[in-house]
Amino acid sequence: MRFLIISLVTFSSVTFAASKPFQASVVAFDEAIINESNPLHFGTILTNAGASCSLDSSGSTSGSCASVDANIAVGVINLSGLVANQSYQIEVVGSDNGVIRFSPAISVNSIETFDDDSNQVVSTTTTPSTSDTDIVVFGSLEVLSQLTAGATYNANYTVNVSFQ
Repeated sequence: MRFLIISLVTFSSVTFAASKPFQASVVAFDEAIINESNPLHFGTILTNAGASCSLDSSGSTSGSCASVDANIAVGVINLSGLVANQSYQIEVVGSDNGVIRFSPAISVNSIETFDDDSNQVVSTTTTPSTSDTDIVVFGSLEVLSQLTAGATYNANYTVNVSFQ
């Protein structure tokens, strides 16, 4: 009789099951908004090839630039739309247009970074405590070919911001 009861329990077991699908969600980072708050200007430089000028983060020049010029100004780039307390890689890329070469340096959240390998690129990682921060841009400018006296020359630079 025991055998019969065990057999009945084994064959009459009912399986109860339920399932329900759920979703995992995520919101994609917004891209940082990059705006120039203050244009970078080295002031006045000598016209001959080989002339070079450095501008530091305080706005002081040295080298072949006039040390007093109303136009001298560090560049200020504002980054907004950031996620607070998130790490960001900030990169500034200078340029060489065959006439002048700009090698950037930057200051972000009190961290100064210089182009120490002459590749015209500087980068740093920062973690802003708010949704916006400023990059102070300065560096060095070199005259590559004779300039025309009184003419204005420009060297482009690019700011890249990526999430870490």
